[in-house]
Amino acid sequence: MVMVGSNLFVGGLFTDAGSATRNFIARWSGSAWFSLGTGMNDYVYTLAVIGSDLYAGGEFTTAGGNSANYIARWNGTTWNTLGTGTSDYVYAMHVVSTNLYVGGAFTDAGGSTVNRIARWNGSTWSALGNGFGNGVVYGIASMGSDIYAGGTFTSSGILTINRIARWNGSVWAELEEGANSTVRVVTLAGTNLY
Repeated sequence: MVMVGSNLFVGGLFTDAGSATRNFIARWSGSAWFSLGTGMNDYVYTLAVIGSDLYAGGEFTTAGGNSANYIARWNGTTWNTLGTGTSDYVYAMHVVSTNLYVGGAFTDAGGSTVNRIARWNGSTWSALGNGFGNGVVYGIASMGSDIYAGGTFTSSGILTINRIARWNGSVWAELEEGANSTVRVVTLAGTNLY
């Protein structure tokens, strides 16, 4: 769920809200449910907002009836693609300024190898170093200029990185010995990472 102005946007596994077809995503105005075009053709796992634009990521391959590989942008009227999208599911999104950080099961974004985490700057995709050699990214957060990722991954390039890592703009580093099982959510409170 995310708020844009006074509107609440929700995504998930549902196909109706307020007794009408909504197809995995909907807007609550405070008094009624509204569709976002024709919605998606499959699950929406994560939402993010940059300015007045809503971004959705998940298992879907169409948004508003048009091809949209696992990620799309709603401008208030229509769904738009982010280049060619990603090669597999999107589970996490996090906004830093005008950059959208995206994590999931994908190894490719916009035709480039990115290995499960990538940055969309509004026009192009870019990798964050080697990304992660296996697993999935489920959570992303930031503190200052550092990006934190959590998931099921255990490597980045030749480095062992157990399920939680920090990107300093140049390299990925493990947080001590990491975690011994899946990290689903990463969030910050002040200078503390949870």
